[in-house]
Amino acid sequence: MRAWQKVAAYGTGLVVVLAAALWVGGVVGPVETDDTAHDSSGHDRVRLQPADSGHDHGSGDDKHGASRASSVHTLALDSGVVDAGRAQLGFRVLDGSGEPVTSYDVQHEKELHLIAVRRDLAAFRHVHPRLDPATGRWSVPVDLEPGSWRLYADFVPAGGDPALAEAELQVAGDYRPEPLGGDTDTARVDDYEVHLERDPETSMATFHVTRGGVEVEALEPYLGAYGHLVAIGADDLDYVHVHPEEGEPGPEVAFHVELPDAGRYRLFLDFRHDGVVRTADFTVTVGDGAAPAPDDHEEDGHGH
Repeated sequence: MRAWQKVAAYGTGLVVVLAAALWVGGVVGPVETDDTAHDSSGHDRVRLQPADSGHDHGSGDDKHGASRASSVHTLALDSGVVDAGRAQLGFRVLDGSGEPVTSYDVQHEKELHLIAVRRDLAAFRHVHPRLDPATGRWSVPVDLEPGSWRLYADFVPAGGDPALAEAELQVAGDYRPEPLGGDTDTARVDDYEVHLERDPETSMATFHVTRGGVEVEALEPYLGAYGHLVAIGADDLDYVHVHPEEGEPGPEVAFHVELPDAGRYRLFLDFRHDGVVRTADFTVTVGDGAAPAPDDHEEDGHGH
């Protein structure tokens, strides 16, 4: 069914979503789930930025192993509108000639990582769709709340450079944006507590993981690392994906994080323990200006 046909079918419920989306600015596309139980996920040491961010997207590595994403690819969704709940998403990645990409290099144990973030940064998903190599179509079921979402497909075309393609997705329902709130340095998810320490001089971000007051010293590898960090800019949805420094499997996981611009960001940390991937989120302010006072999370997971 075409997006406009689906919009008509949604009626007043979707009108609320679209009105809210116009108010906040824009949104996203489809997402997929991983076969492993998880709350959501981030991924690797590759730094990727949105195609429309105004930054230089030429490929090239920096001293921390980060690389800019190419901007020549397009994320083409089967539909830009879906129902809230468990939605079946489908999409293709198109190259600069408009042809579907059908062959990918594996990065961090997957051919493609799909990140979905709601526009207000209150919901986050990291999933791994399945590819039909004959057509280049990816598909995946994913749980989505009502609202406007930005989707980021993070991948490496076979023999090519790291790339990022984006799309906007409307999820029908009663969308009520949540405020970003003050800066946070502690997050609680299930019975875990994660504390963030930042060193502006070295751009290091260190996360300390405890469970029931006891340090977690047996974090498990997930996609080849003990932790994955995604940072999303609150103003422009700029996307930065970071892999941790070499280290022990807990209780600390450290990242070298260079955020592209001054402003406010939400950080999403994925870590695995007892076979489950969990996501802890934090809000930080970078650059000039007084940051709002720290505001510890009181609710587990914040719906991520």
